[in-house]
Amino acid sequence: MICSILGWLIKNIDVFNKFKDEQGNFGVKLIKNIEGILSLYEATHIMVHGEDILEEALAFTTTHLESISKQLSHPHALQAKHCLRQTLHKNIPRLEARSYISRYEQDPSHNDNLLILAKLDFNNLQNLHQKEFGNFSK
Repeated sequence: MICSILGWLIKNIDVFNKFKDEQGNFGVKLIKNIEGILSLYEATHIMVHGEDILEEALAFTTTHLESISKQLSHPHALQAKHCLRQTLHKNIPRLEARSYISRYEQDPSHNDNLLILAKLDFNNLQNLHQKEFGNFSK
């Protein structure tokens, strides 16, 4: 089982090479794709010690996210700051959902119906948790 997992990892680690240019550096075209940098940054936090390409990717994405987070006028500055402070997989999913709803609401291209559905889902679950806590407290 472990051998098959390691084999899969070794075979699929090359997927990160597509982000590199001809010289073997992470490409300039990636800098323009903020969503791509954020996704790559999140992916690097699942690395195992010794995965050099992911260590390079972490250094590259951290540098660029820090520069974006200092630009107050950049629309993704808040998201970059949040990502640098706490990665997605190391956070409590419901807290991350609440934070994402707030950021998504500020995005000019947001879908109103999706936003309403997300808020209703979040509030319904919060209501359920409050009722359960009330029952538990009694």
